[in-house]
Amino acid sequence: MVIKTVLLAGLAAQTYAPPIQMSAAPALSAGLLPAAAMTPPALFSPAPLDLSPSAGVYERRGVGLLVLDAKDSTKLHLSEGTRRAHSMIREAVDGAEGAASMFDGVVIRRLGDGSLLAFPSYAAALAAAEAIQRENAATPGPRLRVGVHAGRVLVDTTGKVPEIYGRAVEKTLALGASADGGAVATEGGASKPAPFLPTRAADPRRPVDSIRVEHAATMFVGLDGWSEAYDKYGRRRSYAAVKTFHAFVIAAIERHGGFVVKTEGETVMASFPSAESAVKAAADIQGRMADLREAAPLGNLFRTRVGVSYGRVIREERGGEVDFFGNTVNAAARLMKLAGDGEALISGTAAGQPGAGERLVGAARETARMKGFEFAIPVYRFKPAILPRDAGETGRLRDIALKARASIVPAPDGR
Repeated sequence: MVIKTVLLAGLAAQTYAPPIQMSAAPALSAGLLPAAAMTPPALFSPAPLDLSPSAGVYERRGVGLLVLDAKDSTKLHLSEGTRRAHSMIREAVDGAEGAASMFDGVVIRRLGDGSLLAFPSYAAALAAAEAIQRENAATPGPRLRVGVHAGRVLVDTTGKVPEIYGRAVEKTLALGASADGGAVATEGGASKPAPFLPTRAADPRRPVDSIRVEHAATMFVGLDGWSEAYDKYGRRRSYAAVKTFHAFVIAAIERHGGFVVKTEGETVMASFPSAESAVKAAADIQGRMADLREAAPLGNLFRTRVGVSYGRVIREERGGEVDFFGNTVNAAARLMKLAGDGEALISGTAAGQPGAGERLVGAARETARMKGFEFAIPVYRFKPAILPRDAGETGRLRDIALKARASIVPAPDGR
């Protein structure tokens, strides 16, 4: 792929030529991992994303997206211990985020042992990828996998932190998962970034306010296969459906004493003080899906999965945000992906906690193999009973869906 770039006031205006197959030799200093042929991103005049709360929810074309992730982080936690592994991974990720900030990259969400960032252009994202891998290759610690893509997204600035939605996000995450350590994956395969100068100095690393190890239950709840809905059924309806899903899941988590850590696109992450409370919340969510399906746009398409694990976690507080790390978190996220529609997959460590096992009557005990874990772990596949309908909850969720659709406004820059 050939990218022609003209620098204008430190930013790039791009044109794109059809993809050209290149040699297998790595184009970036750290190497690029070839992938499928790329559809050129939509053209637009580059400008930083408006992430101020007044921007609301707006559509933007041609946004550069970059996902980074520490390779073999699960094995690192096992070999180095929870505290040391977390410190090593956070050092690598913080350095990568600082490098990305020089190209107007903004952290949209932190994904366990990595991050998703947005840029004003595809060229900026590629240049940031090169800077990230150069720094990562020159420092000790875990190698980073990087995926780069671009496309049309919905930018949501109405919450505590900005968020973006759209199929382009899921494509970026998939590319990052396909990359090897120290490499970058793009849809166009190996390609040399066009010259793109940093627009400013790297952001300083945010200090950690507090960090401690504790025992807790971690839950992930997600919609399976939702990314295609944005293109197939329209971004307004798809976005309203996801926001209604978030509201439904968050209410169930809080009813059972859980703490909502964050939303990650079509996924919600939560922490609970006990495994029993997490299992109760899982049963509540899956048992009341009829209320959500009736209230949400496209609700009949929802396929919901839940993963729950219990054990040691790193609790980190930084800049007013709380997050959790470690293999308990990794296990819960992977169990969610292995669960079927309407199911909750509960780890054996969670099921063995006081009060939790009694709530898993009828659950099938099996073993699951998960990436990074040396041995298969015992799990319980739980399909909760359907609970009575709640007309009040349906009405509340319908109001949320209507407000979400109405919240989407034209982009502040007119695009």
